[in-house]
Amino acid sequence: MRYGVQLFSLRKYLKDERGYENVFDRVKKAGAEVVQLSGGKPVPAGFLKGLTEKYSLPICLTHDSFARLENDLDGLVEEHRIYDCNAMGIGMMPQKFRTGKLSDLNRFADFLNDTAEKLAAKNMTIAYHNHWFEFDKVEGEVMYDYLIANTDPRVRFIPDTYWIRFAGQDIEAYLKKLDGRVETIHLKDYKHKIFRAVGKGEIDFPSVLKCAEAHGVKYAVAELDLSPRPFASMEYSMRTMAGFRDGDR
Repeated sequence: MRYGVQLFSLRKYLKDERGYENVFDRVKKAGAEVVQLSGGKPVPAGFLKGLTEKYSLPICLTHDSFARLENDLDGLVEEHRIYDCNAMGIGMMPQKFRTGKLSDLNRFADFLNDTAEKLAAKNMTIAYHNHWFEFDKVEGEVMYDYLIANTDPRVRFIPDTYWIRFAGQDIEAYLKKLDGRVETIHLKDYKHKIFRAVGKGEIDFPSVLKCAEAHGVKYAVAELDLSPRPFASMEYSMRTMAGFRDGDR
């Protein structure tokens, strides 16, 4: 398994090319082996490709605009090909599918299935990242379980350790349920319902990572949605994760 950083955690620094250069430099020095891109990516795809080569930091996954996934999939494909990433992601289910009606949740599952089929023809994949609400019920169905059961096996998932724990669910049970359908997992710790850097909360990450490896996960990326000191939090997470690799597991 390769460890890395979800750059959403450092988004306040990603405003221009200079910012991206600085972030790639710092996450590499912190020990990252891969990065995940999120958001609007306000720099050219070719510039990102140059950074991945300069810092030996492949892009393992992106979170992309739902509007672009829906209306400009071919454009996204071309951008991903430039920086050699074959995995697209959806960071959150759009509100139009979160109505409390199973029919609307099913429309989202259909979108995932259709997109997975289109991307499979281009040797690419689509994945869905969870928050807490997916563990609520809609017409008697747990939303996350419904998506797992009603999507093509080619649809991937991006389990988020904090949000699964926040929802009172078992992270490892879901990794087992998603066997073979997870390439990237998001690592962030949980303590008193607060986001914490990896190693500063209650989650047993050595056990989670062992389970993740057993079920085919290739990448573990540190993420923190909010932090007063984003770089310090990222660096703490990467030091903790390096400890797992060095034998603390």
